[in-house]
Amino acid sequence: MNQDQIIGKNLQALRKKLGFTQDQVAAYLQVNREEVSYYENGSRTASTKILSQMANLYGVDEYDFFEEDLDLAKVNLALAFRAESIKAEDLAQIAKFKKIVRNYLSMKNLLKDEPSNS
Repeated sequence: MNQDQIIGKNLQALRKKLGFTQDQVAAYLQVNREEVSYYENGSRTASTKILSQMANLYGVDEYDFFEEDLDLAKVNLALAFRAESIKAEDLAQIAKFKKIVRNYLSMKNLLKDEPSNS
């Protein structure tokens, strides 16, 4: 399996786990649904910008997309929900929120490892 196929498999698995459709993700990314399909089946390389946007939406780190054996049980899928009529603007807000949460958790982990000055 090549890198694009690994990334595609993970993109599709995460999208389905979160209950998003390809149409919803495409609207959020401002591309057509076929483009999302190409990324998910590994026939087209997703740009770093697209991967960053999808990582924000799915609430994962970008490097998770490159994992050959992505264990979805371990991926933090906080704020997972299903909505039939979710709009691209809603997805943009969700992605911003998840990015803030990921940054907070990263900072918290870094500070936890710092020696105290007391």
